[in-house]
Amino acid sequence: MSRPMRIAIFGASLLAVWLILILLVAGVRWNMPLHGEHRVFHGSRFQQVFGEAEPNGQDLRVDAAGADFSALQTAQVPDLDAQHFPILSYRFDDFPRTLELSLVFRRAGSKDVESISLPRPTADGAVSVDLSGVAAWHGEISEIGFAQFPVAQLVPPQQAFRPFTLRSATLRSASWFGQVDTLLSAWFAHTPWQLVSISALGPSEIGDSTPHPLRPPLVAAIALALAAVLAWVVLGLRGRAWRRLLAIGVGVAWLALDLCWLRDLDYKRRTDQDAWGNIALAQRQQHVADGDLSAAALELKKILRDEPPDRHVLLGSLSPFVSIRLAYHAAPLNIGLAVAPPAGGLPAGTIIVRYDMPAAFNNGMLGFGGQQFPAEPVEEGEHLAIYRVLGAMR
Repeated sequence: MSRPMRIAIFGASLLAVWLILILLVAGVRWNMPLHGEHRVFHGSRFQQVFGEAEPNGQDLRVDAAGADFSALQTAQVPDLDAQHFPILSYRFDDFPRTLELSLVFRRAGSKDVESISLPRPTADGAVSVDLSGVAAWHGEISEIGFAQFPVAQLVPPQQAFRPFTLRSATLRSASWFGQVDTLLSAWFAHTPWQLVSISALGPSEIGDSTPHPLRPPLVAAIALALAAVLAWVVLGLRGRAWRRLLAIGVGVAWLALDLCWLRDLDYKRRTDQDAWGNIALAQRQQHVADGDLSAAALELKKILRDEPPDRHVLLGSLSPFVSIRLAYHAAPLNIGLAVAPPAGGLPAGTIIVRYDMPAAFNNGMLGFGGQQFPAEPVEEGEHLAIYRVLGAMR
C-alpha cells in the first residue's frame, strides 16, 4: 500500500475513533434519535418569587434582587415526566459574573424543592445540562425555576446584582445532539470560580450535585493514546519516527490545554474587573465580601486598642469559617480560635470574644468549653460580646 494511501486511512481512522470517543464521553447511545422532543418555556412564563421582574415580550426582565440580595423566578410545568426530559437548556442575556445560578424544581405532590448549581449562561448561545444523573430528577415535575445569588467571598452582596434577562428554558429528551451539547457546556461553560484552583486539571465543579463528564485533560490523554496506536498499526511507524510523532502530539495537546486554561484565567480576570473595576485600589479593603465581619473586626480592634500586644484573645462563633475570617480582619491582634480551654486553665486577663453566639455570661461567670470562668464584660453588643477572665476556672 502506498504511503499517501496509508496517510489517508490514518486520517480517516483517527477522525472516526476520536468521534466515537467524544460520543462515548457525552453518553450517546446508538438507539438515541439525532434530535429529541422538547418543551420550551419562554421567560415571560416565569413569575418572580423574590426580587423584581416584568415580562418583556417573550422574555422576562429581572431588574432587582430581593431583600436578601437574591432573586428567584419560577414557572408551572404540568405533566412533565423527568425521565423523558433529562436535558435542560437555558438562555439569559447580560447575566452578571458576580451572580451564581441554580436550578430549583419541585416534584408533583411534594412541598419541598430541590436545587442544583448551574454553569453561568453564555452570551452566544444556550447552556445545556444533563439532569439524568441527578437523584432528585425523577417522577413528575410540577414546577421549575432559576435562583440567582451573589458569588460567595467574591463581592459584597449588596453590589453583586445587575439587571439581566431570562430568555427561555428548554427541556429535551435524550438525543445525539443533546448529549453533545451537554458535554460542550460542561467543558466550556464557566462555573463560579472562587473555590477552584487556577491550575487545577479538574474537576471545576463547586460541590454541587450535578453530574460531570470526564474532564478534557483525561479525554485528551486517551485521544493521544489512540492516535499513537493508529500510527503504529496503520502508518507502520517505529522507533524514532514513532516517538517524534508522539512528542508532537503531546506538544499540541499541551498547547490546547494551555489555551483552555488561559481562556479560563481571562474569565477570572474579567470577573474581577466586574466586581472591583470601578472601586479605587485604596478603597477595596472597605469593600470586602464579608463587610459585616470586617466592621466587627474594626470595632474589636478599637475596643482592645489599649491592650498590650501580647494579650491573648480567644475568639468563638457558631462557624469556623466566620471565626477564621474575623481573626484575619482583626490582625494584628493576638487571636486564637476558641475551641476548648487549655489544660492549664486560662490566665487572668485573657480576652474571650463571642460573635453571634448565645449568651453565656451570668452572675459574673462566663461559660466556655463546658467550664465556668469568673469574668467581667468589656462590651456586650448585638453581635459582638467581649469578656475579660478574672481568675482561674472553677
